[in-house]
Amino acid sequence: MQNKQLRKCIPFLLFTAFLVTGPTLSPSSALAEDPAPQAAQNTNTLAGKITGKSNKAKTITIEVKGKNEFIKFDDKTAGIEHAVEGEASIIQFEMRGDDRFATSIKPKLVSLPEGVKEIKTDELAKLVAMGPEEGNYVLIDARPAARYHEGHIPTAISIPETVLKETGEAALPGEAKRNNSHLIFYCGGPTCGMSPNSAAMAKKMGFSNLHVMLEGIPGWKKAGKSVIASEKFVQTGNIVLIDLRSKEEYEAGHIPRAYNIPTASLAAQEDGFPTKAPTVVYANSLEEAQKGYNMIKKWGVKTSSIWPGGEKSWAAKGNKLATGPTPAAITWVRQMGKGEVSVAEFKKAIDGNTNQVILDVRTKDEVKSGAFNNCVSIPLDEIEKRIKELPQGKEMLIHCSTGARAEMAKNALDKAGINSRFLIADVECEQGKCEIKD
Repeated sequence: MQNKQLRKCIPFLLFTAFLVTGPTLSPSSALAEDPAPQAAQNTNTLAGKITGKSNKAKTITIEVKGKNEFIKFDDKTAGIEHAVEGEASIIQFEMRGDDRFATSIKPKLVSLPEGVKEIKTDELAKLVAMGPEEGNYVLIDARPAARYHEGHIPTAISIPETVLKETGEAALPGEAKRNNSHLIFYCGGPTCGMSPNSAAMAKKMGFSNLHVMLEGIPGWKKAGKSVIASEKFVQTGNIVLIDLRSKEEYEAGHIPRAYNIPTASLAAQEDGFPTKAPTVVYANSLEEAQKGYNMIKKWGVKTSSIWPGGEKSWAAKGNKLATGPTPAAITWVRQMGKGEVSVAEFKKAIDGNTNQVILDVRTKDEVKSGAFNNCVSIPLDEIEKRIKELPQGKEMLIHCSTGARAEMAKNALDKAGINSRFLIADVECEQGKCEIKD
């Protein structure tokens, strides 16, 4: 392929018969509860964790035995609402030519180990209100530690499933066994196996009063309850920290890095608020902090939590307070994740001065409104069967309109052994020209 053929992104018209097809599997986890038993016997079944979903490309990626599989969907697909990124699902499909089309999607629900009881959200809330001592319970967050730090159920301690597996009984509080306390595990909801797995391990270690909150963090939030941030997350996390108290209280002493937005003024900040930023709020009372928490959740802030006890609890833990006026504006810069390319490097590749090629995975209709120089256009839903059309020996820098489809496309390129990274940024194209807004 000559360089000048890449100077402007033109959709390829040549199709190849190449299609990467992975194994068709039925659910095999000991904790899987198949809502439709017949699906396990159907060879056209994929069971695993949803890793991506694009409504524009009508495409889902699902991780099966460590590999991402692509599958299309349409208006006839039943249960498309169960294709939620990060959750386990069972997808039944049919072949239409060389493409797999989902006919139905169901959650891959976990079941409780024998001898372990379920505890509902409202029951757990009553215990949390009482506190661990009066309620005689130990609440354990079985998710990875990073998820615990950004937001967990009040009174919970962090013992990730992997840590319990590696460390054994030493990871669990010894007094829980001596006092026959309620040992309660939770994780990411009814498709998450980390909490049932942890409970099963605890049972083998001799614990008997075992419970799992299957509704997990999603159920807790759905019930209108807030989660709290860890001290570590407030100290070092890439967050926006909001002090909801008055100007005078803030200036007299506040948690370092906090911005002062009194509760009465918070609603006016909606338009300019960085909704992509993990946000932690605190106030003089939990009730006031809850108001701020509820408000920013409605704005679409995906990750939010409360620092309970305000600046007093912060100081009580031996942390220093800052004084003085609030910064003039909230500043927050998203940190790049694994596999991402920076906007600056992406722009250099557009000029064609690097050994990189832009891969545009937007739809053909989107490309009509404009495209970058030095790029190849292959829509996400065609990427697997047209992957041989990509130039050899060059790194692919993938983009779409936001980054969601680009990340999904990287999975296909990884499986084919093609070096690539993806752009997370808003790309807007009009009248033949495209602009990146990071």
